[in-house]
Amino acid sequence: MRELLLLAVHLIVTVAKLLRPGGVRAVAAESLLLKQQIIIGNRSRRRAPNLTSLDRFVLGLITLFIKPRRIPKLSAIIKSSTLLKLHKALVDRKYRILF
Repeated sequence: MRELLLLAVHLIVTVAKLLRPGGVRAVAAESLLLKQQIIIGNRSRRRAPNLTSLDRFVLGLITLFIKPRRIPKLSAIIKSSTLLKLHKALVDRKYRILF
């Protein structure tokens, strides 16, 4: 019974996120970020996996679609400081190209 109640609460929260402006993009980006972290975590290493340049680029690109205050809550395997640094690097690069 408790699991059904939790499932219903999560469903309501997800629907509420989808109804906000930019909600579909944010929910999709959060899902991709968590799936990418699971892929990185499943590599055959016993300690922390090394991030390849492609991993860094994909994680940084996904964080552009997520609000920075949500990043610490979404960091399951990768430290939140790493995700924030990747986000800041891509934002700085974007503005360097524009100006």
